[in-house]
Amino acid sequence: MTEASSSEASGGRRLGRAFFDRPTDRVARELLGTFLSVAAPPGLRTVRIVETEAYVAGDEANHAYRGPTERNRSMFGRPGTLYVYRIHQVVCANLVTRTGEAVLLRAGAPVSPGLESASGPGRLCRALGLSIDDDGTDVVRGSRVVLRAGPGRPGRIARGPRVGIRRATERPLRFAIAGDPFVSRPRP
Repeated sequence: MTEASSSEASGGRRLGRAFFDRPTDRVARELLGTFLSVAAPPGLRTVRIVETEAYVAGDEANHAYRGPTERNRSMFGRPGTLYVYRIHQVVCANLVTRTGEAVLLRAGAPVSPGLESASGPGRLCRALGLSIDDDGTDVVRGSRVVLRAGPGRPGRIARGPRVGIRRATERPLRFAIAGDPFVSRPRP
């Protein structure tokens, strides 16, 4: 990690509750270029978010579409709550925006030295050390998982349909930093 990337990752302001309590598609776009850090052995692990997907109200692909369950209870938490779930032995993480809405964290560019690939939602969680035990974590006030603003606009943003779902696949709610090599495939 270069000195510049180290200071960018640690020097940005922490994202507050108001950042998350906005329209979900806007939050999904504006998460691009932010820094996500997780305190996990052997130390702090950080990525720069390069790809997200929005899951909004009335969206059949949204885990909260049919209302609260034991599995999705975090989706109904405060803005800035981490919703972590397991699918096919893979853990995925979302950030709650408004009640029953969230942004899936799809990919990150490694900032911490030696961090494995974080291209794809499962790889992102594995690289950061996020687990099902992190479900319900408050990223606004907690100390294990922290989101910080990036140094400025991330560049051109590509938008396209979401992937890896069966319903509402045509909705252009996937956002990525155009041309970033860590964006998962197929690229939007």
